[in-house]
Amino acid sequence: MADEIRVLVVEDDENVRIGVEQAVALAGFPVSAYASAADAYADIAPGAPVVIVSDVRMPGIDGLQLLDHVMAIDAQIPVLLISGHADISTAVSAMRVGAYDFIEKPFSSDVIAARVARAVEKRRLTLEVEGLRATLHNWQGIEALVLGKSAAMADVRKKILRLANTSVSVLITGETGTGKELIARSLHDFSARRDAH
Repeated sequence: MADEIRVLVVEDDENVRIGVEQAVALAGFPVSAYASAADAYADIAPGAPVVIVSDVRMPGIDGLQLLDHVMAIDAQIPVLLISGHADISTAVSAMRVGAYDFIEKPFSSDVIAARVARAVEKRRLTLEVEGLRATLHNWQGIEALVLGKSAAMADVRKKILRLANTSVSVLITGETGTGKELIARSLHDFSARRDAH
């Protein structure tokens, strides 16, 4: 995977935020820390290579509201909630909504690092599987459209998929009946621009 998984720490208590940030960084993960959930919203998007560690009780948008926001955007993003005032019902309801883990304060650096490491691995695998599914879907689709088992046709399919991921203009030339229109249709169908029109 090209992108490293980044850990977003959302905690209003500066001392806890710095402690979690340092524990995560010492464990070898890229980390960004925020004093409020609203500040972290810009980094949360579908397919984003992130894991979120958030306090439950915060002024403004609390951790449970952040969890709801994340689940609405991408339910596969692991969200670890931390709380010093947690009760069992809060933890259970958070897990039902989609929280990856629930950690009670106080916790050690080793505990947070181990739980974050598991969440990062889960996110890495999820993104890898999604990428492989997309590649397989594209490959199966292109083979159904552009037929032929020869090395030359395999090369044509590879070029179509490679060019479809760029924004360059493509000039297709050839004699009548050689499949220029089929190639043009395939380029369009497998490009990101197909959804733009």
